[in-house]
Amino acid sequence: MMEIVEAYLGQDVSRGLTIIFVCCVLVVAAALLDMWTGVDAARANKERIRSHSLRKTVRKVIDYLRIVVFGCLIDILGIFFPWYDIPYACIVVTLGVILIEGKSVIENLKKKRSSAAEVLDMVSRIIECADEKDARRIIGIIKGEPIKEADNGDDK
Repeated sequence: MMEIVEAYLGQDVSRGLTIIFVCCVLVVAAALLDMWTGVDAARANKERIRSHSLRKTVRKVIDYLRIVVFGCLIDILGIFFPWYDIPYACIVVTLGVILIEGKSVIENLKKKRSSAAEVLDMVSRIIECADEKDARRIIGIIKGEPIKEADNGDDK
C-alpha cells in the first residue's frame, strides 16, 4: 500500500510519518518536563501540590497535539508539491510548542531558586510568636537589625 502511495506522490511517506511521530513525542515530553519542573518548584517553595497540575498537563498536551494535527493537515496539502519533501508545518508547530514550554521551564527554575521558601518559613515563625515582642524581634532579624542583648523578650 505504501509503495502505491509513494509511487503516486513520488515521496517517501514513511519518513514523513516518522517525523510527525517524533514531533508528537517531543510535544508530550516538553509538557511533562514543564510539569516536572513546576512540581519541583512547588516543593522547593513548600507549596501544596494538587492533582490539578496533572489534569492541566493532560489538557495542555491534548491542545498542543491538536495544533500539531492542524500542521499535519497543511503538510498533507504540501505532499502534492515535489519540493515539499518533509512535514515542515508539523516541525514548525513542534518548535513553537518546545519554545513555549522551554520558557515555562525557565520560569519554574527561577521560581525554585528564589528565596520564597525562606520567606514562607519566616512568615510561619512570625505567626507562631507568643506575643508582639517576639514578632518584632523576628522582623528585626529579617531586616538585618542588630539584636539587643538586654532585650530577651521579658518586660517585667
